[in-house]
Amino acid sequence: MIVAVMLFVAACGNSGGSIFKDGIEDFVSTTYTLYDTVESAENSDRYARIYQAENTDLQAVSDELQNHETPDEMSDINDGKQIFIYDNLFVTLTESDEDPGNTMIEVAEEEFARNNYRPSFFEGYLLASLISNVFGNNWSSNRNRQCNTNPERCYGGYNSAGSYVGKTSTPTIRGSGNRGGGVGSGK
Repeated sequence: MIVAVMLFVAACGNSGGSIFKDGIEDFVSTTYTLYDTVESAENSDRYARIYQAENTDLQAVSDELQNHETPDEMSDINDGKQIFIYDNLFVTLTESDEDPGNTMIEVAEEEFARNNYRPSFFEGYLLASLISNVFGNNWSSNRNRQCNTNPERCYGGYNSAGSYVGKTSTPTIRGSGNRGGGVGSGK
């Protein structure tokens, strides 16, 4: 009986195979400092959350995330950037513009990524066929057309757009005057 209960409980655990292991979003939020948020241009209830790994380079953060939970897809590290796709989440690692010894970790739900990122955000990192599988056929050409019409509604990632809050102020997700800018806000 005890063995049956233990097997049942283990089967109910997350995709990492352990009932004691948080998902990647919880791991990031409890391991790293919330630095900023970026509001969706399409849905003001949706945000990308930006975390900072202080004094930790991109490769070390990449290893920590992969050791915690293997992503469904991942790019190579290229020009100080790496993208992971987990179930319904995009996690982007970039070297901090302010201090290359720090790594910025952007966590965005699939809906946020689909409705806000520029297609060029993924170029050189993830195959176009993979993006089409995730976002649907013709996403790139449709999104490029939208971005050409309304460039302020297209987001190129945190180091290219967004509002820095700074290290002395930790933003809250809702009801804060310190909340990060939307996709049209520049640094």
